[in-house]
Amino acid sequence: MPRLALVAALALVASPLLAQDNPFKLPKNKLAAVDVTYAYAGDMTGIAERAISKGRIMSHETTSAKFFGKTTNTDTWTLFTPDSAYSVDLTRKTGTRRPNVLPYMEKAYDDLDGASKQRLHQNMQDMVQMITKAFGTQALTAGEKGETKTYAGEKCQEHSFASFSVCSMQDAPAVPLHLQGNLLCINFEETATTVKRSEPSEAAFTPPAGITFEEDTNLAKPDSMARVFVSYLASQQLADSIAKAKAEMAKQQPASTGGANGQPRELTPEEKAQQQRACESLKNFDLGKTMANAGKSVVGEALHEVEQEKEAEAKNKAKDKIKGLFKKPHL
Repeated sequence: MPRLALVAALALVASPLLAQDNPFKLPKNKLAAVDVTYAYAGDMTGIAERAISKGRIMSHETTSAKFFGKTTNTDTWTLFTPDSAYSVDLTRKTGTRRPNVLPYMEKAYDDLDGASKQRLHQNMQDMVQMITKAFGTQALTAGEKGETKTYAGEKCQEHSFASFSVCSMQDAPAVPLHLQGNLLCINFEETATTVKRSEPSEAAFTPPAGITFEEDTNLAKPDSMARVFVSYLASQQLADSIAKAKAEMAKQQPASTGGANGQPRELTPEEKAQQQRACESLKNFDLGKTMANAGKSVVGEALHEVEQEKEAEAKNKAKDKIKGLFKKPHL
């Protein structure tokens, strides 16, 4: 299973970056280079490494997770350079290269006028709030600061986003030292175990041997794609769509579930325990086995019906033969 990559990345990006002027511009690190190792806990276990040097970011993650009675193991390697992004599935031995779209999106944002930039920030904040309500969590604004904490001897500033929290290294905001979240009954936690303030080995940024990278044809024109995407985020059209969606959600949400200011109320301890029990049942529920057994049952019943039909047909034929023996003679 991917490491809930999309939403986790959204949490990482939205929290510290929405507060700054250009949300697509990565924060500058005071450290020229850093190498961090991590351990996973919760419903996802495993280890990871992240190395940063000379504008390059490498991540290597080996994880295992169980859901619907199935354990999924993943081993992925990714590399971001100023102009490209590489991703490798080390289990399948496949790789993809695509342009690094962040610089294009950064430029597209800078090209917006003042009103459009303001609307883009408002639209992104509104989307964050909608996601928060959709997942039934307490309302946490993207970029909400928490405590200053310490992991692996390094201090970090905690930010919250819906059901996620990320603690970014003070001297290197692009480096998370702790990431924790809950999504679709999956609880996961990533914690830095070692932090090296030194130049990582060049081997860390070398693509794995034996991998042929395929080009992502969907991003053949990253500059135009970035302009279209950023323009849409800043559009009045999106603002109107969000407003309509929020109105629909308000109609569908029962008044009893709301808390102060119309925000979702916090679950009681009993409700949280009930929710956790339901999640545990889902994790251990073997969907594949259940479907296979159901299929066998259906096939078995069908075969039984066929056998019964054959027996009935044989009995009827036997009766016809017996009746034939006792036919009245023609006089």
